Amino acid sequence: MKRHVARILIILSLMMNLLCVIGAVVIVERRGGFPWLSRRVAELFRPTEAQLIRDDWQQPDRVISNLNLRQGAKVADIGCGEGYFTLRLAKSVGERGLVYAVDVDTRPLEVLKKQAEKEHLTNVVVVVSEPTDTKLQPECLDALFVCDILHEVPQAQRLPLLKSATRALKSGGFLYLIDWRKSRDITFDPYEKLIPRDDLVRICTDAGLLLEGEFHYLKYQVFLRFRKPIK
Repeated sequence: MKRHVARILIILSLMMNLLCVIGAVVIVERRGGFPWLSRRVAELFRPTEAQLIRDDWQQPDRVISNLNLRQGAKVADIGCGEGYFTLRLAKSVGERGLVYAVDVDTRPLEVLKKQAEKEHLTNVVVVVSEPTDTKLQPECLDALFVCDILHEVPQAQRLPLLKSATRALKSGGFLYLIDWRKSRDITFDPYEKLIPRDDLVRICTDAGLLLEGEFHYLKYQVFLRFRKPIK
């Protein structure tokens, strides 16, 4: 009996310590500390809180509004992960539209697929890509969306990847690029991995795109709009 009580007390103590850690990390995030850490802790234990934390600084609804997607548009989310933006894109383009969820990793794509089914979104197509090949057909898209992925791509593969993505755009189509601002204040990834804003522009222009606009309201990120020249 004493052993049983002791075991219960140990479990309760561990649970209290875990809750304290989660709470402390979330507080750090709210104060602008280590957002990447709080997101991952919350994703493991409190997915609703994770979404609320990212929503606070990502402003997804405002981002989607700035894409100006029409009903029936065809869009690709490059490096979509588990679909934070993919599902929002799918709702934005409506049932007649189409969203290609593109990623090199099959695990998050499976998670995304299940969530799309759960939300009855039939306009999401999962695409397993290669590091420098999106596997998308030429000139099939009205818009491309690339969020927080380019800095994760090895430098030598960035331009080939964007060229592959650009080929999938129709003439006059848009590429929207969001990536971390290169600053010591950004703690999501090591400073050395972050790409300067001018280098992001250069890579996209080298891929055949024209810089058309820039949004300045995101707390941690650069948000750029490019257009593929009309033939």
